[in-house]
Amino acid sequence: MNATLIDEETRSSTRDGVEQLGTEICALAGQIAAATARFLTLLAKFDEDRGWTGPGLHSCAHWLSWKCGMSLHTGREYVRVAKALRSLPEMRKAFEQGRLSYSKVRALTRITTPSNEKQMVRFGCEAPAAQIDRLAAGLRKATDNESGKTKAPEHLQVRWHWDSNTGEFVIKGRLPAQDGARILAALALAERERTRTTATVTADETATKNPVGNIGPGLVAMAELATAAAADRPSKAAANEVVFFHEADSVRIPSGPVLSENDAEEVLCNAKLRLGTTKDGCVLNLGRRTRVVSAKQMLALNYRDGCCRTPGCGRTRFLHAHHVKFWGRGGNTDLDNLIMLCGTCHRALHDGQFTITALGEQKFESLCRRRRHRPSTANRGVRR
Repeated sequence: MNATLIDEETRSSTRDGVEQLGTEICALAGQIAAATARFLTLLAKFDEDRGWTGPGLHSCAHWLSWKCGMSLHTGREYVRVAKALRSLPEMRKAFEQGRLSYSKVRALTRITTPSNEKQMVRFGCEAPAAQIDRLAAGLRKATDNESGKTKAPEHLQVRWHWDSNTGEFVIKGRLPAQDGARILAALALAERERTRTTATVTADETATKNPVGNIGPGLVAMAELATAAAADRPSKAAANEVVFFHEADSVRIPSGPVLSENDAEEVLCNAKLRLGTTKDGCVLNLGRRTRVVSAKQMLALNYRDGCCRTPGCGRTRFLHAHHVKFWGRGGNTDLDNLIMLCGTCHRALHDGQFTITALGEQKFESLCRRRRHRPSTANRGVRR
């Protein structure tokens, strides 16, 4: 009986403590809203007086990025909302009183006019922020359709950047539906070519479904197809080439990150390189383009292997000449040390998912993590 009473008292005490936390959080949220409203009032006046002007500063958003540590996108949104609130006194008052959050005001200012301001303020105080976002998006779309406007061009863009933390390549954006259909068709074609295990395309391979899941490998294959097509086409302008800087003990992408050891070894296996002479990160001399594996050696490998030599793979497109003893570790570039791998298997090998050992006389042995494969003889003779 006593234990039951103690448990109930403990739960009641915990519940009271949690309720106090919730009350304090809501109070702080109101204070944050009031402080943000004051901040935007000052910002509107500051922008109107052009207090942000200075060398190299193009807008108030740039000043905020410099002085307040904001991203340009956040700065631009603050300036937009600050300007909109100057003509919406009722909304500004509710914002200053903490009855409207910045998230709600940010959405409402996109669809609020002096004529419907009171209605929007009342709706904003009653509805959750997620519902306001949906309403704002729907009203903007309906208004654009009625006026014949289309989505702003800046929304239909695809951008890329290097991730400063991981060095990875990031691509994101959106395109019109018709362009998306073309890209999906090209991705389907590239994915079919990437995974093909026959020398020619058969009749049942003409219809390909849209790619699903991870489209990264297909995107890389599409880039390789485009690069190869541009290189083979006679033109006054030279085709773009993939260039890596091999400097001292590292390999890096121009204006990009330094590659990890595994990625660098994969690149050095089968890439066109420009060996740069650098000092303190500055390029002093850029040598001639060289290929680790010569054209004649690639031809011999194609005759000898004909496909990816990973047991069970057999892909025939986008093949790489892999140095069994890595080129960066002193491996020779000869047929006793070269084997054909597709791009997917090549990367898996350098990621440590399996290993290949050269047995001499162009014989190789593959070893997976789970099971051992029989030695495979590369001397198959010339195809007839």
